Amino acid sequence: MIIPSSTYRIQFNRNFNFNHLYNILDYLEDLGITTIYASPVLQAAKGSEHGYDGIDVTRINEELGTPDDMKRLAQGLKKKGIGWIQDIVPNHLAFDTNNVWLKDVLERGTNSSYATYFDIDWEHPFYTGKLMVPFLEAPVADCLKQNILNVRFREDGFFLAYRDLYYPVSLETYPLLISGCLNDEFNNVNSLLNALISNKGVSYEQCCGMKTELMAQLNDETVAFNINEKIKDINTDNELLLSIVNAQHYALCYHMDSNTSINYRRFFNVNGLICLRMEDEAVFNAYHAYIHQLYEMGHIQGLRIDHVDGLRNPVEYVDRLRALFGEDCYIIVEKILDDKEELPEMRIQGTSGYEFLSYINQVITDNKGSEKLLKIYNSYVPEFNDYDKMVFEKKLSFLEPYLNGEWDNLLRLLLSLSLIEDEEIKMPALKKALGVFMAAFPVYRAYVEKMPLDPNDAELVKAGFEKALRLFPDLNYELTVLQSLFEPHEDQTKTNNRLTFIQRLFQFTGPLAAKGVEDTAFYLYNPLISHNEVGDQPRVLGIDVKEFHNKMIVRQEKNPYSFNCTSTHDTKRGEDARVRINIISEMADEWKQLVAHWQNINEPYRQSVAGERAPIVNDIYYLYQAIIGGFPEDLKVTRDFVERTKTFFIKVLRESKLRSEYIDPNYSYEAASTAFIEHLLNSKDSFLPSLMPFVKKIIQFANTYTMVQVIIKCTAPGIPDIYRGCELWDLSYVDPDNRRYVNYDLRKRLVHDMKAKDKVSREALLDYAEKNQEIGTQKMFVTREVLRYRKQYPKLFSEGAYLPLYAEGSERKVIAFMRRHEDQWLLVILPLGIVSDTGKELSLALPGEAPSKWINLFTREEVTGQTIDIHKLFNKFPLAVLVQP
Repeated sequence: MIIPSSTYRIQFNRNFNFNHLYNILDYLEDLGITTIYASPVLQAAKGSEHGYDGIDVTRINEELGTPDDMKRLAQGLKKKGIGWIQDIVPNHLAFDTNNVWLKDVLERGTNSSYATYFDIDWEHPFYTGKLMVPFLEAPVADCLKQNILNVRFREDGFFLAYRDLYYPVSLETYPLLISGCLNDEFNNVNSLLNALISNKGVSYEQCCGMKTELMAQLNDETVAFNINEKIKDINTDNELLLSIVNAQHYALCYHMDSNTSINYRRFFNVNGLICLRMEDEAVFNAYHAYIHQLYEMGHIQGLRIDHVDGLRNPVEYVDRLRALFGEDCYIIVEKILDDKEELPEMRIQGTSGYEFLSYINQVITDNKGSEKLLKIYNSYVPEFNDYDKMVFEKKLSFLEPYLNGEWDNLLRLLLSLSLIEDEEIKMPALKKALGVFMAAFPVYRAYVEKMPLDPNDAELVKAGFEKALRLFPDLNYELTVLQSLFEPHEDQTKTNNRLTFIQRLFQFTGPLAAKGVEDTAFYLYNPLISHNEVGDQPRVLGIDVKEFHNKMIVRQEKNPYSFNCTSTHDTKRGEDARVRINIISEMADEWKQLVAHWQNINEPYRQSVAGERAPIVNDIYYLYQAIIGGFPEDLKVTRDFVERTKTFFIKVLRESKLRSEYIDPNYSYEAASTAFIEHLLNSKDSFLPSLMPFVKKIIQFANTYTMVQVIIKCTAPGIPDIYRGCELWDLSYVDPDNRRYVNYDLRKRLVHDMKAKDKVSREALLDYAEKNQEIGTQKMFVTREVLRYRKQYPKLFSEGAYLPLYAEGSERKVIAFMRRHEDQWLLVILPLGIVSDTGKELSLALPGEAPSKWINLFTREEVTGQTIDIHKLFNKFPLAVLVQP
């Protein structure tokens, strides 16, 4: 197995394809990258910006290039010694009429070869024998009245056309549609149709062949003319159209209906992503066949599993994946861990690194300053003073309006498995108890494989029920009944049924946690929004250096091959925007004065909406921080920045679900908020001139702290992952803002210039990096230096011990540690608490067995002795990585 020394996230789409990546391979090699980590490459929905909405797992996405383009890229990577980790999405595909498997399900229903591939409840009481299709802008009858839903005839068959969507008409409907359109010479059409309709077990391939033969007959010029004339008549008869719509193997319906009832499992509450039954071995084999072929061809060397928590049995899935790909395949999973949660035992190399994001985010934050910030925030927003309570309430409140269908389905499963022996139990109370437990469950999910539960899962379940009982004592009986299901029954059949229910239940606690926490509470609880981040915990605003060191020791022991990420396609803001916001924790007193001043001068620009001032104070408090985080490095407020901020903030408002939401947008409130942003970013008004001096200070300190973050990421236990373009500043907002164009020509030029300056002297290079820090050149400089060193000495980082060091003078003035592998040593010394640095004496004593001669990787200065004067060390450059000569 090849363990990456570093990875570089590639976000493939039509604007950045295989050939674009091929053209920057020299640049990535020079940067020190040893592995690319690529977004999904299998065929996705047309125009997909990310690839997580797959429609055909048997071929390469044509918008990214051809198989030959991919082969050329893979060969180019090998020549550079760069590996390829591929992101795969086994949980779901796009609910798209171009989805190869799904199209067959829509056309043939339960007769389809793929009817059991998707997680569809074909026995749902509202949609028996049909697949719900919730994409209409209004109920069917209204769509017919508006003439936006009708029948169409195309070369490949009949369709129900809605806007630009084409849903295949069932073969059983064809006789009605072609009746009277054929003459005697087309008698074999009926026999073909009868064969297609009556042979229920015909395979997808056979069906395609027979249908091609049928359509060749129907596309005869005369026949096609007759059919189109008949279709015109049908489309004028709404009663007939309605009967045709109702005769399909699917149920077209209003998109909002999915909030109250649904008969397929979705990715979270996204109608457009339909989940697969990956626990079915046939589905597993069909899904992975082509990606395994790419692995066998040597194009890819590793896998990242997207949303592993959505699978019924993640451990079993990983075991199958390992059996298929072998022990030499590097495999990591996307897994969000609670601050006290450990990675479940699986045959993987680690995670995609959100837990590391939390660690580095926390140690950069001043925990004492954060205590002040919490008091300031609560003085403005006293109603949000209990984060854990908010999380529970938001998870529970998300169920009814958004996931009520899934909630009902779980209750029906519970009853259909005959798990509730009390026939007198009240169903509303039982349903409520089920929802309360899901909301109270302390982590995303448990990975239950068998009964009895293992001790860790049993503790999590116990904690969930204890919290549920504490908050809803009136549900004591129902919760006790549910809790008993997590124990084995003396009847093995009932035990198996309990396991079936439990595994299904935990496929929904994850989505509920994600929507209640990441996509709701993270936009509501705003003391320091840099911690409202995937993998992080807003209830914890800063940890001390010793706690960080302890986490790194454990990481080296248990997860040394996990990614160290600081930005991803899913993070709520760019890594450098987070750093800026964290610095507010070191400037709490000034922040308090500024916020009071800003609230006063901005009050006239709030509007009255539905009897209250808009935006509300909580939203304004969030907005102040977001603007500081994303403010352009050159301090120039462009129209683009204003529009990006407005677009981003509308998403914030809808995600928070407090004054607006996606299912019922409050356009008046949103308009008041965007008008408020226009005021904030208008240099002629009073806020921006007041903000600018503070932003300048923040940026000054952030330039150092962002390098601290990069260096820790690249030298601490784990594998540093660089998100596309983040070798320079990443001040982006949440997606899709973080998928904007990356200027690689600029990055190539900067590297070229730095190399040229370095040939002159190291001082010339440092001077160049400092003068161009406005665009992030210092960040690129340290990234390149450390990654190239890692590449030269990989075992020092993958296998080397992590040795914490503590400076004499102040606990929060420096973070230092050593890495050691056999006779190879590395020493990292980085500043903390730089806002309040008084310059008083600060030294670092090295262990007796450590080397006494070092070279500063950045300045090339020689450093000697067993005690290091830190201020002297930072004289030429504000941080240091020391290596052996």
